[in-house]
Amino acid sequence: MRGRAFAWANLAYRFLLHLARMPLRLIRRGNDADRFLNAVVPEGTVPLTADERAEFPDFMTCVHCGLCALACPALRDAPADAWAEPWTFVVGPSRSIHQPDLLGAPPPCTRCGACALVCPTGVPIPRLAAMAERLARPRAP
Repeated sequence: MRGRAFAWANLAYRFLLHLARMPLRLIRRGNDADRFLNAVVPEGTVPLTADERAEFPDFMTCVHCGLCALACPALRDAPADAWAEPWTFVVGPSRSIHQPDLLGAPPPCTRCGACALVCPTGVPIPRLAAMAERLARPRAP
């Protein structure tokens, strides 16, 4: 019984200490966005912009048909392995957006839009390429 009373007293003490420190934290905490970025950027995570968040559902509608690889003039001129084709590039970010360094180098996208024109599900591949390049860009902590 004494141990339980001590545990409750300790919990109450810690809670009151927390409440006493809270106004100080609110005064000196600074910009929340900067605090958030300072916490996540060193881990390799960069938040999406508002426009990217709005478009992200469109990025995930790829059905892996491969028509974009046939339509892409940059891929016709530069032979690449299967991992550099646009459809694998589209699928990669939708599953590893939280770790953009895993995406690797994006395909040689010239942003001509030919791949997006033939996409049966309307994936905006050039905008996805721009987003992936922004997220994979090295950042200072």
